[in-house]
Amino acid sequence: MYEPTVRMTRLLTGLAASIALSACTTVEDAPKGDAAYAIIPAAPAVGMDYRIAADDVLRIQVYHEPGLSLEDAQVTAAGMVRMPLVGDVPVAGLSAGEASDVIAGRLGDRYLVSPQVTVFVKKAVSRRITVDGEVREPGLFPVEGRLGLVQAVAMAKGPTRLASLKQVVVVRQADGARAAAMFDLSSIRRGEAPDPEILPGDMILVGPSRVKTILGAGLLALPAIGAGFIALDGGR
Repeated sequence: MYEPTVRMTRLLTGLAASIALSACTTVEDAPKGDAAYAIIPAAPAVGMDYRIAADDVLRIQVYHEPGLSLEDAQVTAAGMVRMPLVGDVPVAGLSAGEASDVIAGRLGDRYLVSPQVTVFVKKAVSRRITVDGEVREPGLFPVEGRLGLVQAVAMAKGPTRLASLKQVVVVRQADGARAAAMFDLSSIRRGEAPDPEILPGDMILVGPSRVKTILGAGLLALPAIGAGFIALDGGR
């Protein structure tokens, strides 16, 4: 059996084994078309700045103040970054530009006159997606801005020759529930369908062309209780 198919089979079987399923349905029953985009919306045409999160690593430059600048400032679990003179500054949930303004405001209150601060996100540690299944290099990948499904699959070096581009499933957890939706990547590539937006924490499973997969029924509904994937056969 082709190695990526074996890897996906084991992954999906392991996920299912850890969760008790009350009912199962075939992957073909996952929402498609408009119903899929209702769960995983298309990415907006206008981009949005990346939002800083806990564990991200920042470069903070204070113009003409090297003693106050930081090369590797890690955001704490509480969403703070510790700056010289002013101590902890809340930056989680802010864009780099907004964080620059907040830090400049703190420094300008007591220590500097009109400080110029620039914040760069060096490592988006906490913002990652999982791409697995029939892709050339499955794994975890950082999300540093707006990301569509086509680009997400490309980060894993693209689909293998055994991939079914019509069976690309996006699994998302939100508000304590998990949901899945299936997309036709070939149609998206041709511009015949919108490119859904991929968010940090999403899991993308590129289905094999000849392996049937089942999902827990709870995963396919909103809200859902649990989720599971099981490979039924080797697809031969």
